[in-house]
Amino acid sequence: MKRNITDEQARHMVELLKKKSVLIKNFSHKIEKYRLSGDKQTYKRKLKELLEKEEIKVYGKKIV
Repeated sequence: MKRNITDEQARHMVELLKKKSVLIKNFSHKIEKYRLSGDKQTYKRKLKELLEKEEIKVYGKKIV
C-alpha cells in the first residue's frame, strides 16, 4: 500500500532520522557485540532501551 506524504512530512521524517542516527553513534559500541554475534532479539531490545535512555538524556524527552 503506497501512501503519499507531503514535503513537510518528509522533512520531518528526515530530521527524526538524523537525530536518531546521532544518538545511536553515542552508544553503538555497547550493542556491537550483539550485532556481530547475530543475536537479533537481544540487539533489537538493547537498541530500543539504549535509544530511549539517550533521547531522555539529550533531549529531556522521548522523540516521537
